[in-house]
Amino acid sequence: PIESVFDILSLEDDVRNDLLRLPDEKMADVAIFCNSYPNVDVSFEVEDPDDVTAGDPVEIRVKLEREIDEDMDDEELEQLGVVSAPLFPKEKREGWWIVIGDTSTNTLLSLKRVSLQQTQSIKLEFMAPEEAGDYNLTLFCMSDSYLGCDQEYDVPLNVAVADSESDSNDESDSDEE
Repeated sequence: PIESVFDILSLEDDVRNDLLRLPDEKMADVAIFCNSYPNVDVSFEVEDPDDVTAGDPVEIRVKLEREIDEDMDDEELEQLGVVSAPLFPKEKREGWWIVIGDTSTNTLLSLKRVSLQQTQSIKLEFMAPEEAGDYNLTLFCMSDSYLGCDQEYDVPLNVAVADSESDSNDESDSDEE
C-alpha cells in the first residue's frame, strides 16, 4: 500500500506510471514534488543531563539535517527548501517548528521556527519543572509546508532536587553579621 511520498519514490517507474495513470505533464509535476519533498534527520542532546535540578534552566541542542543526493549541482543545492507549490502566489520556502513539551500535562516548554537548507543546529532553552522526578518530554519537528514529514521523539529528563545549601548558607551568613 502507498502511504507516503517515500512509497511512491521507491516504486519502479513502470509500476508508478501504471498506478498513477497520469499524463506526462502531470507526471512531471509529481516528479518535481517528490524530488523536493524533505527527508530530514533529527538528532538531539540534553546538555548536562545528569546535572538538571528543579527550577534550573535546561538546554537541548537539536540538529536537523536534510538528506540530499551527492550528485546535486550548485543550482539544485540553492533550491533546497523551496516548496513545490505552483498555485502559491510567490516563492514559498519551507519552515520547521521545533517544539519541546510535556504531553502528559499539555505543557509547551520551548518553541522555535527555523529554515533549513542542508543543516541547521539550534538550542532550545526552558526551565526544568519545579518538582524533582523523572519526566518524559516530547520533541516535535513539524513542517509548515508538507504533510507526513513531521517527527516526534521522546526526551527523558531526570530532574534532581534543587540544592538548598546556598539558601541555608545565606541565612547563616546573615546571622553572623
